[in-house]
Amino acid sequence: MKINKTVLSIAIFYNIINFLFWLHISTMSNATSMIYIFIFPSFWIISIVVVAILAFRNKATWFQKGYKTSTIVGLFFCTPIFFLFVRSVQSPGSYCNSSGYMTQNGYTYKYESWIYNTGSRQVVKYWKADEENCDTCDSSHFKRDSTWVYLNKKKDTVKVETYKNGKLISVRK
Repeated sequence: MKINKTVLSIAIFYNIINFLFWLHISTMSNATSMIYIFIFPSFWIISIVVVAILAFRNKATWFQKGYKTSTIVGLFFCTPIFFLFVRSVQSPGSYCNSSGYMTQNGYTYKYESWIYNTGSRQVVKYWKADEENCDTCDSSHFKRDSTWVYLNKKKDTVKVETYKNGKLISVRK
């Protein structure tokens, strides 16, 4: 089997650009990164069209008996399928959906709502600081507080943890 160096080079270049786009997204704020909803599909469509034209123009060479396997594998890596597969494997199972602060009775309460990638809730976590209006304080001011109910993806309770003043009081499974 011979290796189609042209298709291999295109596939490497294509995936490096995808990776650089993804790195750039991770440094942007959520609202600004929304531009990539248009950039990624545009890049993928243009790339697929260019590679398809090149494959059609070079079909006599690229699809010869010796080059056929490496050409097909290389062309597969020039599609978004490989990139999307890697991203789905690499993505976390859950993420922080929302967070916030609330001041009440001389304390500042902080919460985080975590959800699974499927959209169902995983847990809501609570912390308490002994100061008012402590929404700019670092995390060392906050102690775990209240009841944290962990759910699985089917929304069944997995465990319940109860905290008071940063100490774990009880765990029920």
